[in-house]
Amino acid sequence: MKENVLKRVEKLRAAMAAAGADAFVALNDEDSNWESLLYLSGFRGTAGAVVVTKNSAELLLDSRYTEQGSSQSPHEIVSQKEGLDRDVLKILARHNAGVVLCEAEKTSHAMWQKLAADGRISWRDGTELAKKLRRTKDAEEVECIRKSARIASDAFMSALDEFRPGMTEKQFEASLNYKISLAGGEPGFDMIVASGVRSSMPHGRATDKPIAAGEWVTVDYGARWNGYFCDITRNFQASRAEGRAVELHELLERTHKAAASLLKPGACGTDVHNAAVAVLEEASMGKYFTHSLGHGFGLEIHEAPLLSARRNYVLAAGDVVTIEPGVYIEGWGGLRLEDDYLVTETGAQRLTDMLNQCFYRA
Repeated sequence: MKENVLKRVEKLRAAMAAAGADAFVALNDEDSNWESLLYLSGFRGTAGAVVVTKNSAELLLDSRYTEQGSSQSPHEIVSQKEGLDRDVLKILARHNAGVVLCEAEKTSHAMWQKLAADGRISWRDGTELAKKLRRTKDAEEVECIRKSARIASDAFMSALDEFRPGMTEKQFEASLNYKISLAGGEPGFDMIVASGVRSSMPHGRATDKPIAAGEWVTVDYGARWNGYFCDITRNFQASRAEGRAVELHELLERTHKAAASLLKPGACGTDVHNAAVAVLEEASMGKYFTHSLGHGFGLEIHEAPLLSARRNYVLAAGDVVTIEPGVYIEGWGGLRLEDDYLVTETGAQRLTDMLNQCFYRA
C-alpha cells in the first residue's frame, strides 16, 4: 500500500506542475473526504489532511489518529495543534505555497472560507484533477475490488441458503449485510431489495414487505474491502419459477453480454450503452430501460467514467465500470443484472466472475 501511495503522489506532482500549482491539499473534516485522503496517504480515518508540495508530503492528524497514521502512511506525520484549517495554512506557509489546489466538491463552504481567508494563498479547485487520478485503478486497487466481490459472492449465497418465503425485504437485507461482515468485509452502499411488483423501482429500498412464494427479488448490493467497493445486482425467486421473469432475465443476460463485449480502450461509453439498448429494443423492451448502462467506481460507488447516452466518455485501460441493464414495468415489476469489469489493454476482465449470471432459486 505505501509504495503505491508514493507512486500516486508522484503522479499528482506531475499534474500539479501542469496546472501551475505549488501544493495540493486533500482535506477530510469528519468524513467529508476520507476517500482522497486514503488514496494519497494510505490513512483511513474520520479527519485529517495531506499536504503535497513539489518536494514533500505531510499528513496532518489529531491525537486520535497519529499512531494509526504512522502505521498506514509513508508520509511525515504532523500533529494537529490549533485546528485543521489553521495547521494546514501553517504547513503551506512553511513551504511558501502560493497557488494551492483543493477539492471544492469535497470541502464545505465554511472550511473553504476559513482557508481562503489567508490572502497569501490563491485557492483553486482540484476536484477534476483528483477524479482523473483516481479513475485509473492500479493493481492493488483492482485486487481490493476482486476481494470485495469474493466476499459479496460468498455472503449472497450464504444469505440465499437461509432465505425462506415470508422473510421481509429488510430481514434479507440485514442477513446479507451480516454475512458480508462475517466474511471480513464492510457492507457497502444502501442496499436495494425489491420484491414482486416493487421491483419496478430501480432504487427500491428494502421495506417490511414479506417476500411471498413465487415472487422474484432484485438485490443490488456491494461490499467493501480496504475501502474499495464492488457493485453487484442479482435476482432470485422464492420457491417456484414465474415464466415472464425468467424470460426477461434471459433477455438481460443477452443484453449484458452484448454490451460487455465492447469494453476496451478507445471504446465510447455511449456506444456501449446504445448496444444494450439495441438488444432490448429488438425485443420491444427498450422503453423499460430507464437509466444509464453503467458507471465507474472504486473508493466511491459512482466515479468516472459513465456508460451513458448523455455523456460520452472514452474508455481507457485501468477503468473499472459496471454493466447493469434492467427492465422496469410499472404495475408488474422489474429485474436488473449487474457485474463489474476492468478495462485492460486488450479488452476487459470481469471482476465478479465468481458469481454466475443466473436466476437463483431460493
